Amino acid sequence: MGFLGFTNKLNLIQSVFNRPQRLSVERQISRAFDERRSGFGISRPHSELLQLDILYALARHARWVKVPLFKDVLVDFLVTEHEIPRAFSESLVNEVLESCEALLGDDPNFTAAELLQGKVDEEFLTYIFVAAASSTPESGVREQLGLGTGLLRSLKSAADSMAAQDQAGDGSGAPKLFLPDVDTVFASIMIKLTKAVRECPWVLDVYRLKYLLLEQLDRHRFAVLAPYVHEVYEFLCAIGRTNHKAMDQESMGLIWAGCHERQAVGIDGIVQLLQAAGLIFRSDIKRRGKRQETHWDLTPAAEQLTAEAFVSTRRAQSSAGTGLDWFDTPEKWRKGYLQQAIAQSSGMVLQQALPRLPPRIEDPVLAESMIAALVRSNLADAAEGVFMNWIVQEIPPASATSICRAASLLKSRPAVRSRLQLIAESHESLMVRGAALEALL
Repeated sequence: MGFLGFTNKLNLIQSVFNRPQRLSVERQISRAFDERRSGFGISRPHSELLQLDILYALARHARWVKVPLFKDVLVDFLVTEHEIPRAFSESLVNEVLESCEALLGDDPNFTAAELLQGKVDEEFLTYIFVAAASSTPESGVREQLGLGTGLLRSLKSAADSMAAQDQAGDGSGAPKLFLPDVDTVFASIMIKLTKAVRECPWVLDVYRLKYLLLEQLDRHRFAVLAPYVHEVYEFLCAIGRTNHKAMDQESMGLIWAGCHERQAVGIDGIVQLLQAAGLIFRSDIKRRGKRQETHWDLTPAAEQLTAEAFVSTRRAQSSAGTGLDWFDTPEKWRKGYLQQAIAQSSGMVLQQALPRLPPRIEDPVLAESMIAALVRSNLADAAEGVFMNWIVQEIPPASATSICRAASLLKSRPAVRSRLQLIAESHESLMVRGAALEALL
């Protein structure tokens, strides 16, 4: 596990569990390990790493710990990733999950999965599938999910083949999971999602929105929005299409009225819920005479969720259909939409865009996106040029993760390795030095 991966796991654990909860869960896991470790010859360092992975999996999927399939997946994760005997894994996971239910069972933040009506195993597997299908090679989905390469490899392979299928079929040609008992459930998910993607190319983003709401909102607030996920998605898309900057609440109210005809949730309610879910933020408060106007804007998470819908629709409406408009007026595009446009651009479009871009792309997310897109288009020389102009001594610590992912794509190139070694030896930020070292490995 790299330095950044380790740090990201700790940050996620701390953001989900408060300190008393975290300490209680850690004690339960440690006690369960100590009772069994000696009988299976597991060293203490291996035990500590394994405990961290279990704690991360519980934190990352806290809303799903009571789903029966979660236990099976966690057991197989220990067997396949840590080479732990199945008997040990099953015994350990059973005890840990029972302890966690006792510790967290009365907290509504950890029982929201029950609100997904019926078929919770299928819903959990759909949640994992959507995350894998929406990922890119540089997004670190394995670390994000913490459930092992076996499951993710099967899901990602199936996701990649889903768009290429001419007909929905019966799922018999889909890759088999490493958990044979969920093959039937997986086949039904493939059929359902393949049909849905044909009807709406960005339907997976609607699913992602639902699962984000489930993760971020408590039981009561999620129940308010659960019946209106599609309306909420259209609302966020409409904000993104209408304005690339902040919008006043009155204008947002008109948009929400057009998306939500039932009016079960008013504009004040939807604003509060979306702010709590981390999808909009208050960007400004302006006075108009005696009136006070609150302006709201989409967060990066909301931009990522709506980017596919925006870029695909804009491309379809373009008379030229070349996909070149994103770099002609980049200041009028949201950052998340620029990322998506870059990712979808062909090699020819990227080559035409490069001369029009500034010599140095300072934004780390956009720089990473451009480098990844160029590498995918077999334009490694151009990608190296962007990287070398971007990675200078003044890069801030906030760029560390983007540096690591982008550099990993180019680490075989001597000039890139030389620059990374210089950064690793002399940069003042520990995070940036760690990112450079990790990319070199």
